[in-house]
Amino acid sequence: METQAISPEQAADALKQAAAAEKRSAQAYRYQRFAPYLFLWGVIWVIGCGATDLAPHWSGWIWLGLILGALAVSIAVGRGAEPSRSKSNWRIALSFTTIWAFIASTYAVMAPVSRMQQGAFPPLVVAFFYILLGLLWTGPRLIIAGLAVGVLTLGGFFYLPQHFLLWEGFVGGGALILAGMWFRRV
Repeated sequence: METQAISPEQAADALKQAAAAEKRSAQAYRYQRFAPYLFLWGVIWVIGCGATDLAPHWSGWIWLGLILGALAVSIAVGRGAEPSRSKSNWRIALSFTTIWAFIASTYAVMAPVSRMQQGAFPPLVVAFFYILLGLLWTGPRLIIAGLAVGVLTLGGFFYLPQHFLLWEGFVGGGALILAGMWFRRV
């Protein structure tokens, strides 16, 4: 049987196709790894905003418990997904902790004037974080999720002030839940 040699152009094209397939595979993997976190934090968002609307005087304690619980679940999900990568799982947990510490510090220095401002700031920070992660590492789906959260937060803030917390819970949290489902289907 005779072997036919391929041209340098064919070899270069084959290498480009292999590199593109590797890039798509890596991106799909990152999306699937990120999906459970989006779903979890979306559910936390729905519960937290709904509970804050129903019991505003307990909102600080509600959010503290939800965030600490979600961080613990996030760490457990990360360890279960890839136990050998515990360093990166701790980095993710520390990243989320840093974000929430930044939000709490900002509140301490520049206290929001209204509950709506207090309710709008964390989702806008999260939207920024998702867009940044999407631009730097994950890809366009996380950018779209971040844009959706940011735009929906601003829309509710300016056009639905009387129902902002309910809006934010269902629309902001719902956007994360839908994005988590979208990320699983790669």
